[in-house]
Amino acid sequence: MIDDSVAVVVCAGPSLDLFSSAAWADVQRAGEVVSINGGATAAGVLRHGVRFTCMAAMDLKLGLARSVPALPRVWEETSSWRITSADAADMTAETYVRELDELDGVRGWSDDHDAGYKGGSSAMIVGNWLANPWPDDPVAREERERVAAERGKRIPRRGFKRLAFIGLDMVAGDGRHAHGAGTHTSGFASSLGHFRKVAKGWGRFCEQARKRGVECVNLTPGTGLQQMPRAVVPVSWLLSDYVMGLARGEKRLT
Repeated sequence: MIDDSVAVVVCAGPSLDLFSSAAWADVQRAGEVVSINGGATAAGVLRHGVRFTCMAAMDLKLGLARSVPALPRVWEETSSWRITSADAADMTAETYVRELDELDGVRGWSDDHDAGYKGGSSAMIVGNWLANPWPDDPVAREERERVAAERGKRIPRRGFKRLAFIGLDMVAGDGRHAHGAGTHTSGFASSLGHFRKVAKGWGRFCEQARKRGVECVNLTPGTGLQQMPRAVVPVSWLLSDYVMGLARGEKRLT
């Protein structure tokens, strides 16, 4: 299911608490493993020693640090390639991504090398960025090689044609995060109207990805997001308590 042709995007939903060591061993086979916001500080992620090649946080200085207090320290100390918003130029990072949406004439996807579609989720922005190639520009290449050398970072691969998302729960009215991944409530859960807006953004994202030959799949057990193709993960990926709960007919994550 996962090999080095896949970029895995690890969001911060409560389903991260369900994954076993076998799941994370499979995830580590990906070409890139990218955390979104508090995904890098989730208790299950830390317990299993998950290694991220990239970390992304678009709004670390806009409140995320208060709800994910462990994230600033992890951000400063990580060996991962750090990705943030171009609007957060005062943050230390290796890549600054321009966030674009319909107001910028972008509907579902940006083909700009340095941008991503802002449809209601940081994972969309980063997924778009991962699937676009690095710019074929000697000046830009020299700059990222300089940054990588100075900071001892590995430059991540881009131009992926397969994106897999985990921890992308998106259950209407339930904006919880995995343990350790944030005490705040995800914005999509603020109202049914906002949930539908973000879900529609995901639909546009997946449609435009498909037109560009990019396959997106959600590997999140119990996801409420209908707009992205889903795949059933192996039973070995799930902790036994969750599997037994499913057998008893318990559908909600606890």
